[in-house]
Amino acid sequence: MKKWGWLVQYGVTIALALGLGFLLSQVPVFHETILGSAKLRASQGVQFLSFGGALFVLWKFGQRLADELPALCPKLGFLRPVMMPLTTLIVVTASHPVCGQVLSPFLGKAGKGMYNWLFVIGIVSAALWLVLSWFMKAAPLLQAWEGEPEPSLTGSPGVPTGSSQPRYVSSTREKPA
Repeated sequence: MKKWGWLVQYGVTIALALGLGFLLSQVPVFHETILGSAKLRASQGVQFLSFGGALFVLWKFGQRLADELPALCPKLGFLRPVMMPLTTLIVVTASHPVCGQVLSPFLGKAGKGMYNWLFVIGIVSAALWLVLSWFMKAAPLLQAWEGEPEPSLTGSPGVPTGSSQPRYVSSTREKPA
């Protein structure tokens, strides 16, 4: 159970950040306190800090999970290459409303459009990273884990070449004497 303890640590930290952020944002003094003429309430600032902190801890959790997954559960080791792209996609997607809560009072119509496009580009980039990571790294690892033979350079699937060096077979065959 000790090797799984850090999972609880991250989970409780995220839950505390979200819970305290929600509770503190409900306190009347945070609703009544306004920052300047931008109409940004202190409760919005508290929610931004708590939700942003929870997203940061979630991203660090994904980083640690990617590092520790092969040791924790060797059968799921093929997922290691996609852990950070997946975590980044989740965090970037969830960051849009979190950042928007604090930035929206300061953005005009054009600024809000640029803000949205910035997140569209970030989300699409993270999704592309996830797909490419699966295609380039995780899928071949899954095939190796399932025990599928790797294609042979001799052209006969599943037939080993007999050495660690690649052996190329010419297209013209000599007839045995």
